[in-house]
Amino acid sequence: KMASVETVQPIKSYSDERKYRVVKLENEIEAILVSDPDTDKAGAALDVHVGHFSDPSEFPGLAHFLEHMLFMGTKTFPDENAYSKLINKHGGRSNAFTSTENTNYYFEIVPEHLEAILELFSGFFTEPLFTPSATEREMKAVHSENAQNLQNDAWRQFQFLKSTSNPNHPFSKFGTGNLETLRDKPKKLNLDTREALLAFHKKLYSANVMKVCILGKESLDDLQKLAVKYFSNVENKSVDRPSWATEPFHAPSLGHLYELVPIKEQRRISILWAFPSLREHYKKKPASLLSHLLGHEGKGSILSALKKKGWANELIAGLSQSTTGFAAFTITIDLTPAGLESYHEIVTLIYQYVKLLEEAADKEWKQAFEESRDVAAMNFRFKGKENPFSFCSSLSGRLQKYKPLDVLEGPWKYETLDIKLVKSLVAKMTPDNMRLHLISSTFKGKTSEKETWYQTEYNKKKIDEKLMETWRAPEKTNELHLPAKNEFIATDFQLVSKKPEAKAEGKRPKTFPKKIVDEKGFVVWHKTDDVFFKPKGYLMMSLASPKVFTSPRTFVLGELYIMATDEALIEFTYDAELASLSYNFTMNKKGFELHVKGYTHKLPVLLYKVVEKIKDFEVDAKVFDRLKERCVRSYMNFMKQQPYRHALSNQARTMELRKWDPMSKIEEAKAVTLKDLKEFAKDLLDYVDLECLGFGNFTEAQTLEMTTKVKDILKCKPIKPETRVQLRSVQLQPGTTYRTQRKGYNVDDPNSCVCALYQIGQETYPILARLSVLGHLISEPAFDQLRTKEQLGYSVFSTPSSVNGSLNLLILVQSPTKGAKYLDDRVEAFIGKFQKDLADMDEKSFLANKTAVIKKKRKKDKKMKEEASRHWGKIVYKRYNFDKVELEVAEIEKLSKKDVLDFYIRYLSISPTRAKLSSQVFGKDHSFPNAEDKPTEDTTGIPPVPKDTTSQVQIGDFDDFVQSMPLFPAYLR
Repeated sequence: KMASVETVQPIKSYSDERKYRVVKLENEIEAILVSDPDTDKAGAALDVHVGHFSDPSEFPGLAHFLEHMLFMGTKTFPDENAYSKLINKHGGRSNAFTSTENTNYYFEIVPEHLEAILELFSGFFTEPLFTPSATEREMKAVHSENAQNLQNDAWRQFQFLKSTSNPNHPFSKFGTGNLETLRDKPKKLNLDTREALLAFHKKLYSANVMKVCILGKESLDDLQKLAVKYFSNVENKSVDRPSWATEPFHAPSLGHLYELVPIKEQRRISILWAFPSLREHYKKKPASLLSHLLGHEGKGSILSALKKKGWANELIAGLSQSTTGFAAFTITIDLTPAGLESYHEIVTLIYQYVKLLEEAADKEWKQAFEESRDVAAMNFRFKGKENPFSFCSSLSGRLQKYKPLDVLEGPWKYETLDIKLVKSLVAKMTPDNMRLHLISSTFKGKTSEKETWYQTEYNKKKIDEKLMETWRAPEKTNELHLPAKNEFIATDFQLVSKKPEAKAEGKRPKTFPKKIVDEKGFVVWHKTDDVFFKPKGYLMMSLASPKVFTSPRTFVLGELYIMATDEALIEFTYDAELASLSYNFTMNKKGFELHVKGYTHKLPVLLYKVVEKIKDFEVDAKVFDRLKERCVRSYMNFMKQQPYRHALSNQARTMELRKWDPMSKIEEAKAVTLKDLKEFAKDLLDYVDLECLGFGNFTEAQTLEMTTKVKDILKCKPIKPETRVQLRSVQLQPGTTYRTQRKGYNVDDPNSCVCALYQIGQETYPILARLSVLGHLISEPAFDQLRTKEQLGYSVFSTPSSVNGSLNLLILVQSPTKGAKYLDDRVEAFIGKFQKDLADMDEKSFLANKTAVIKKKRKKDKKMKEEASRHWGKIVYKRYNFDKVELEVAEIEKLSKKDVLDFYIRYLSISPTRAKLSSQVFGKDHSFPNAEDKPTEDTTGIPPVPKDTTSQVQIGDFDDFVQSMPLFPAYLR
């Protein structure tokens, strides 16, 4: 007997071969089951309608802390890392997040072990342990996570909005938590945090507000049995979905101007209007319609008008908050210095567009709605296959918002145009229902208030009544009009190759791209899609040029060249982008890359237009000034990135040629003139090696036609062989430890970071195989030791990496509490400890891990994009080893535990054969260490630091170091 109440079959996409069923269990848990016999990963998720809105006032951050704690052991599986160990062993991954009203837990795993994980996972919701020691320690992880966000403008501005909203509404809460809110303050009030966790879980984690998703190879009936078996015993406490009588954006906060000081070099204006909740209107998409019109970038749009005046760079419009009780619609504009001065007029322009919407005729609404509907329907119809990890998380969350019938189609569903509803929202877009935020570093030192949690400096000002009057009744303008008809929407979905009969499925041999042109300076590869059968395609091109990546100056000019090209194309290509047809023009280590992708019907139209603009480069002074300012700002903002980004950047600068100091990029960007850019562009494409891949719904003839036309437009000659860019990397010497120690660029950032790189050597299949298995084996233990047990910081990860064909293993730790030298010592202590753990590992575990690595390598491409990118990676670096996976797997099959242990001892353990580079960045409170520094910390119960017997080299100037070192042979043929 199936112990469940009701079942629904949701509407699915025409191209979706998975089977679906929504069931409601007797305890009122709703579950969506996804049967996919072909999947190489199974997965599951549970979404509970409880978020930080439900935090008790004595414990800000409790819901988020509880999310962390559920991973730390259950009654049946008391081991703190039982869950992560099992997931990792079987090639899976897991995660969770807490939002305002929901907490979502999800994982993926190889399909054979789905049930084993479900048994453990379901215990999170029935029998969590919350052991006192884990509770004490994991608070530090939450504290580190918060410390990592303190210098992040997005987090700061979100909390600022919350802290200045209605204090009687839970939106005003601080949701992350830190040691003060979870440990110190409760202690003073004689409150026990562990008791609070247990009470919160017992009271609010109820079956009737939970939604589950399970995806596996099994049939729907078998998946239903799993749902019943593992989730029926979650207690139904029949809790009410929380609701609040107040509004978060209340009168005292509306109709005001807030001036904020950012961390990065930001200049922004944002207008927020308070909206009612729109959850029940998901089939009508009123906010999407407004976002489409207000956020448009074509002719007649707000952004287009602002750019012509030299006031803005970009604009985003849409719902910024959408909850069960309220919503908020926001327009955010990235400003130029002149735009900041003219912010009054910018707001006026926005209200002029709102007036346009108020007066729009029904047929204009109809056109906008039908275009949005047609594109959404097309995208749903030809949707790619999602990966189980994010898909399970998303579906469990969607069940909270949509009717079971619509859980798959919901985001794409435009059922009816409700003009009355849309106009009721436009009527809320008034100056009196608005919060106006101006964000700029020019306010520094001129503010009178500070936000509690992130210390954001700000002013709150009443807006001048005369100004409000102008905005309430703006004058008419000819600069603005609603968008014209979109000519880029595809209507021809014919496929150039037919799908084989189901029986032949398993037998199909893998096919690889085929070279169809092989001339000097012009090479073309082609593969007609034979896996996905969607009317989409990818055309990827490498434009290798010896003029781009040669110095900080040509690097900056290259970036400006791309920015100016994008800028010249935006009004034309914006419609294409709305119709899911897009291009991407970027720089790589050898020159430029151009990718054009989307529905093949109108792809050539976009392709030729983009290539013509690249060739006939033009930019006027006004646009140049705007782009240059943006370019300088983006380099300056690199200085405010997290320390781990700086540690990785310093590491790259010691490991390869042509990596430049951020400061020199800033200097070059400030110095460069319009004349320089035009000069640079003039003969930039005279000598280019063009290599292309046509992949997807194209015939060989179509690929040939498009690429030949591109070559004809560009009129380029092949590069002279001696000017070709060679990609090489530094060869560290065995038996040596190199160290770079730098202060963090951001003087206010408390975090320090170490990135330890262990160099393995040049890429060969036997070495790749050993590194892949080792990378898999070491990842969970490194996290468990350095983050969970020692609580060094929130960001801890290890990964194999490749620098121009030389292989390494990286271990990275970022910490708000410890200096980088101490972190480096802890990594070494872990390396020493793990050698023993590896030696002690039993054969059965080794084999299971090896199998998981092979399955990961053989993972099928879910979407066309994945296959296209995989082939392109082999082409752009001229490796052409399309069968790399099988060659690697053949080597992995042969490996014994001894092979991996010997490899570890040779390259990671302290020895005369090991070569290590430690890139250290020190936060504001951590002084540089002396060589004699003894660890001051109490190290009882944690592994000792082994004695380092290798030669020590302190790196001074990065460029001098690279010049003095031997290099591996060139990676590029």
